[in-house]
Parts: sequence; structure tokens; C-alpha cells
Amino acid sequence: MKKTTSFIIFILILTITLGGAAAAQTDDLPPGAISSFQPQKSGDRVDDALAAGKDAIYQEQWQKALDSYSQVVKAGRAHVDEALYWQAYAQDKLGQDPQALKTIAQLRREYPRSQWIKDAGALEQEILRKQGKTVKPDQESDCDLKLLAVNSLMNSDPDRAVPIIEKLLNNGGNSGQCEGQVLDKALFVLSQSDSQRARDLMLQIATGKLHPELQKKAIHYLGISGNHDTLMKIYQGSSSVEAKKTALHSLGISGGCTELLTLSAPEKDPQLVKEAIHSMGIAGCKSEVRDLYNKVTDSEVKRDLLHSTIVSGDTELQQKVAMSDPDPKMRAEALKDLGVSGGCTQLSGFSANEKDPEVVHAAIKAMGVGGCQQQLRDLYNKTTNPDMKREVLHSTIVSGDTELQEKVALSDSDPKLRMEAIKDLGISGGSSATLTKIYQNDQNPDVRSVVINALFIKGDAHSLVELARKETNPELKRELVQKMSVMGNREATDYLMEILNK
Repeated sequence: MKKTTSFIIFILILTITLGGAAAAQTDDLPPGAISSFQPQKSGDRVDDALAAGKDAIYQEQWQKALDSYSQVVKAGRAHVDEALYWQAYAQDKLGQDPQALKTIAQLRREYPRSQWIKDAGALEQEILRKQGKTVKPDQESDCDLKLLAVNSLMNSDPDRAVPIIEKLLNNGGNSGQCEGQVLDKALFVLSQSDSQRARDLMLQIATGKLHPELQKKAIHYLGISGNHDTLMKIYQGSSSVEAKKTALHSLGISGGCTELLTLSAPEKDPQLVKEAIHSMGIAGCKSEVRDLYNKVTDSEVKRDLLHSTIVSGDTELQQKVAMSDPDPKMRAEALKDLGVSGGCTQLSGFSANEKDPEVVHAAIKAMGVGGCQQQLRDLYNKTTNPDMKREVLHSTIVSGDTELQEKVALSDSDPKLRMEAIKDLGISGGSSATLTKIYQNDQNPDVRSVVINALFIKGDAHSLVELARKETNPELKRELVQKMSVMGNREATDYLMEILNK
């Protein structure tokens, strides 16, 4: 035993020594190689003016900010592009719009690749809007400015925006450059417009007659606007499964329960039936899902309907199926969904009346998932079946009930269940004081071994060291040392060094 332990400790010390030697190689770096990455103090007047300008902006002292940033611009050194932007910003706040526009033009002219160009363009658009000048997104080349212009038109004059948006769509909206962002925003504007021209254009896109690459996005926006009739027409008139799925999902977003039930009833495609049911859950269609569950006979459809209740929060249907459905598989599915939905009250007392072991297992697991600590404690106290007690204990790992684990570990009359509870305490990160107390009071080597493993699993090197100092049983002490030798803990390593030095 002593040779084995000494060999393990020798390997550990060798690893630490080699690790320290590798770390020491940083001494070979040239002087200043590390310090060169540290911030350097400048004390430069330009930096002082820049800092003063930022502080003035924060304090909303616009004239002071303008004076400070003007100094940076006049110096003509670093940060001039940044200073020009904030100079224009301060001029705008002071009501000096013409000067602000000139400053923005200077920034574009002298620093065309500056990161401040886009911010300056947005500021320019805002100034022009305040002046009542027309914002023309189709004449802008910058993607972000196009988005700003489209948004401005949406807020100020949606009807006027439609022909401009139509032109953007027909020209591609620079979609290759802007990655579809402008077209995306344009579609949203169209979906919110009440004009007939906008509706007709939106319908053409949503049915795939125009810009088929934008069809799914157009259907999505129709759902946001709550246009149920148009979504029904798209579903019934389309041959594309993807377009139909998108229409169903959009009906779910907009709360189209009646429409979803109407469309799902005659549908033969299982993909579309599944999507319709999922969308009912999103829409919160409780009564429609209940009616459909009672009518259908297909077990897969019933299972999908049950899973949709997790989204809709219909624990009433879950409980009804769990209690009375003749199919044990459906009862088990309903119990799982109750657990996910947190239906602890509905799960209370259920297992006592169920005869099918698989359904009982599902109920106990569901209580763990649902965090039903009191219900699990009641079940543990009532049942005399050791297998069921063991399942209840394991479910406490998920529910986080270390209190029940400790109670069983300390006082249960069944030694096997006590050891199961000790294992679960280790996995759950339970009280080290409780585990140590069990080790000290129980002389059974098997129980002590389980405690050692539980402390190891929860990473408590300190408790393992304390137990090892007092342990006289050579087998248990070897087990303690073996666990500590692979923990990589400083306190454990120090204890191993003590053994070597004896």
C-alpha cells in the first residue's frame, strides 16, 4: 500500500514541477515585451481636449463640447474624424443645422473610410427630417441610411412610402450589398399599411408571384399584422409545403385559433398537421386542442396535441389525460408534460392510484422535473415499495431536494436506501457536514466508501483530508488517498506531501 501511494504522489509532484518549469519560460521574453501592452500615459493637449469634449457631451454642455472638439479638429492630428462627428452633433443640439451639415460633409470628404461615417449619415438624416426635407431611400447608397429613411417614411407618411418601396423592391433594393436588410424593412412597412396598393403588392410577394426569395418573410409579417384572411388564402392556394408551414406559424403568432382548426381538419400531410398543432399551442388555443384530442385516434397526433399544451399552459387537459386516458403511453406523455408545466398540484397523489409501472415511473420523473419537492416527500413517506422509494430519491437530484436526501441518509431504516441517498447528496452538492457526520457515526466500510465517493464527486478535498488524518482502516485510507491524488487540489496535494515526508 505504501509503495502504491508513494508512486502516485511522485507522479503528481513531477507533473507540478514540469508545469512550473513551463511557466518560468516567460522569463526569456525580451524586456518590455509584456509592459508594451499596458496603457501608456500621454498628457497630450489633444487627448485632454477630447476627454473634455466627451465629458461635456455627457453633461449636455453643448457649447463647451463644441469648443473642445473644435480644438481637436484644428490640431489636425489623431481622432479628427471622431471630433468632427461630435462637433456636428453639438452644432445640431445648439440649433446650428447648416454648420452641422457642413461639418458632416467635411467628415465625408476628408475621412471617407472612417467608422464615424454611418453615425454621421444617421445624424444628417435626422437633421433633414427636422427641416421637413424629403428623405429618399432609393437615392441612398449606404444600407444603414436606407433603413433609417424607410423607417422615417413609415412613421411620417406610410402611403407616400409605398411607391418608393415598390421601386426599391423592383430595383432589388441593393439587396446584394445590404444582404436584404432594406427589403426586409420595406416588407414590414408594406404589411403595416392600410392602402390597397400596399396590400396588393404584399399579397403578390406572399404568394410567391414577386420576389419569391422574400415569400416566407412576407407571410411572417402578415401574421404580425393579424391578417388572417390573407393567410388562409395563401395556405389554400399554395403548393409549397414551406409556404404552408409559414402561414400556419403566422396564424399561431396572430392568435388564429379558428383558422388553424379549420385548416388542420382536412389536412393529410403529417408535417402540416404537426405544424398546425404546434401553432395552436403558440396561439393558446386550449378549447380547439381539447376538441381535436377527443376526435382524433392517431397516437402521434394525440402526442403532438399534448405537447402543444406545454406552450399553451393547458394543465387541465394534461391532468385529464393523465388520469383517465385508456392508453398508458398517453397517460405517461401527459405526466411528462405536467412536469414540464410545473403541475405539482395535479401530480399530487397520482402514483398511488396508477397500476402501470411505466406510468408510475413517468409520474415520479415528472415530479422531479417540475420541482415538486413536497409531493415527492409525501410519496416517499407513504409508499413501502423500495424500488419506488429509490426512484423518488433519484428524482430529488433534479428537483434539488437535498433536505429529503439528508433525512433519508441519516435516519432511514433501510441501509441500501441510506446509501442511495448518500450518492444523491454527492451529485446534488449536499451538505459536507452531513456526509462527514455519517462517516464518523457509521462504522460500516461500505457506507464509508459511499461517503468518500460522494465527497469526491462534490469536490470537497478539505473534508477528505480531515477524514484521512483520522482514518485507521488501511483500505479506506488508501481509497481516500487515491481520490485526492486525482483532484488537483492544493490542500489535497499538501496532505500527500506530508505522507511522503514521513
